[in-house]
This record gives sequence, structure tokens and C-alpha cells, in this order.
Amino acid sequence: MKKIALSALVSVLLFAAVFANGQKEGSKIELAASSGGMSVNSPAGKALTKFAELVNEYSNGSVTVKVFYDTTLGNPSSLVNGLQQGTVDICVCGDAYYSGLVPEIQAFELPYMFNSISEARTKINGKAGDFIMEKLAKKGIQPLAFWEIGVRQLTNNKREINTPADLKGVKLRCLPATFQVKAWEAAGAIPVPMDISELYSSLQQGVVDGQENPLSEIYNQRFYEVQKYLSLTGHVYTPMLLSASSITWNRLTAEQQNALKKAAKEAQQEVYRINDENSAKLLKQIKDAGVKVNENPDKQAFKKAMSGSVDMFAAQYGTDIINILK
Repeated sequence: MKKIALSALVSVLLFAAVFANGQKEGSKIELAASSGGMSVNSPAGKALTKFAELVNEYSNGSVTVKVFYDTTLGNPSSLVNGLQQGTVDICVCGDAYYSGLVPEIQAFELPYMFNSISEARTKINGKAGDFIMEKLAKKGIQPLAFWEIGVRQLTNNKREINTPADLKGVKLRCLPATFQVKAWEAAGAIPVPMDISELYSSLQQGVVDGQENPLSEIYNQRFYEVQKYLSLTGHVYTPMLLSASSITWNRLTAEQQNALKKAAKEAQQEVYRINDENSAKLLKQIKDAGVKVNENPDKQAFKKAMSGSVDMFAAQYGTDIINILK
């Protein structure tokens, strides 16, 4: 009887091992992905839809991705936390929301860090991006690819903004990252860190007077409905990071992981294409909605006012990432 019982136990354990291996190696997996507060019609929303299609194709149907837009699965801060805990499979959101885990990521969004959008894309997809990805991988998050929100512009309800002096007394929503706050303080505004999910109502109710975002978000989030003035300051380039939870990642086979990486890089090009094509069109639509646009604010004055950000960053986090970006 003991031999029979022992034999049965061994059989059960062997079956369990095979079943577990089969779950990883052969079963179909459905993942949930969030656009991190972005709408379905935003560049990130459209690219995430494309990403889901490509994952299904490249994994031969073994991985499907269901996409959730806006804040259906939570705001960006909670989504990044969910990636760490394994309660969120995949999300894409602005780099600032990862800064609590890897503060060095804030270097990408220091004011006037890049001379052009093409330079920003090249450097972030090179050694600088690798530097950040390696650090995040140690925090329970598997980065897949850097996408972008775009180049940020300034809107408000107080007055036309041409120089930093015009920001006096303006309560400005900014990204929830330390050096974004410090940069806007240096420029003369009253910075108010806030998730994008709260921003429209805060502008509408006067909780904040203005905000800064790329044209795609100013249009797709309808901020132009509750803002009077737009200044094309082009002060910051904002990447987005598409990431998976390490817990989710480890459920996948090597082939499935490669499918996600390949899809993420191809969808990145979709984001770039949409942003490049939409810039002039969106500006016209915002003008047509009645927003007064200053196309030539004094960028050099803003750059000078915010120039201390790099030194402050280096004093706190060192110069490794800054030197890579040079």
C-alpha cells in the first residue's frame, strides 16, 4: 500500500510539473494593457491598439492583448505601482511616473535638454535608454520600448505668455517629478503636480490656471475648451515608456517575450509617424477653437530661466545619465 501511495504521489507531482510547464510553454495568454490615461484617439492610444494587433500576429495567437484607454484601469501613478505588484500586465505612460523608482529618468525631461525631436529620439533609443531600462528591470518592471508624448507647449487662462516674467502668479499644472516642479518655480510660475486624469476639471474650475503638454494632448484631452492662450515654448521633450510587469513577463516563453519586444518597437514608429503628421493640423484646430496662439515666445529667456535644472539634477543624482546624453 505504501508503494502504491508513493507511486501515486510521484505521478501527481510529475503531472503537476508537466502541467505547469505546459501552462508556460503552450497555453494561450491574455494580457491587459492600459494607455496610461491617454484616449483611444491619442497617438499613444492608437499605437497601443497597433501593439496589441502585432503581439497577436508575432506570437502566432499565443498571446492576446486587451487594451483599456483613458483611466479605466487607474491613473498613471497607480498603474506603475500595479506593474511592480503584478496587478497590471502592461501600461504606457509618461516617464515622470517612473521617477519614484528610477529618479535618473527625469534627465530626459529637463528643460531644453535636446536641440530637436530627432536628436531626442536618437539619444533616448540609444545608451541613455538602455541605462534607464536596466535600472527599472531591477525594480520589478520590464521595459519594452520608449514611445513619446511629444514636445510640450504652454497654455493658460491668465494672459499671453511671451517670457518667464509673464508667468508670475500663474498656477501651472506640471508633471509629478521633482525637477519639473523646480524648473517651473525658477521660471516664475506656481507649479502644481497633478495626474492628467484630474486636469480638465481642475482647469475648468480654476484650481489651476494653466498646464503644459504636447499639442496632441492639448487637443485630444480637449484642454483647448478650457484655456484661452497657447505659447509654443517647446520647453520639454516627453518620452513615454511602454512596460510590462516582471511577474507577467516571467509567465511568457522566450518566443512570446520576443513578440512583445518586436511589437513594441514597431508601434513606437506608429507614435512617431502620427506625431510628425499631426503637428500642423492640430495647431490649426486649436486656433480654430478660439485659442490665442503665440508662435514665437522668447525661448532663450525660458531656457536661461530654467538652466539651473541640470546642475540641480547632477548635484542630487550624479552626472552619469547627463554625460550619456551629451
